[in-house]
Amino acid sequence: MAQARRALREGRLEDAQGILVNVVVQEPSNDEAWLLLADTVQDPQRKMECLEHARRIDARNPATQRAIQQLQNEIAQAAFGAPPAESKDQAPPVRIADRAELAGPLLEYAATIAQAVMMSVEPSATRTLGLELVHQIEQALRHDEMRARRWARSAGRDALVKYERALTTLITNLHHNDAQLGLLRDQRQRALELMK
Repeated sequence: MAQARRALREGRLEDAQGILVNVVVQEPSNDEAWLLLADTVQDPQRKMECLEHARRIDARNPATQRAIQQLQNEIAQAAFGAPPAESKDQAPPVRIADRAELAGPLLEYAATIAQAVMMSVEPSATRTLGLELVHQIEQALRHDEMRARRWARSAGRDALVKYERALTTLITNLHHNDAQLGLLRDQRQRALELMK
């Protein structure tokens, strides 16, 4: 993390990104790494995905909340010429637009992740990449449900099956009182829903 911070300070974004990708693969629950990874990404959608990962890990982190609000303002400025109205409550989840054409890039990115899932040999990498795959398909569903479901049942099916099997194996090997059990079951159910 210190090397990544130094690379960021020195403007070496690619170096920082390489370091941080390795960190989040090894430690997917490291919200600080996801937050820093967002600083290395230029694409607003991918940046928001990193920030959403960080928010899922620690929804109360003020740095993550500020970064999400700032990105929302930048997206609104680019799209509409003005930032959204400030809210006293927690800002609602970002929806860049409900346009069908946004499903295409999301599914292209999902295809890349699906290939990585199929090539992964480490169970932890399969779980991390599989979770990202499910997230991308769910994002695409918001823009073009029919296209995203068709993709999940065809091109993405093998990767989703591999991910679901990895989760099933982990769930069956965990003690029934393990704190992670509920989260893993929820993740498996999300993958199964996409294959229906």
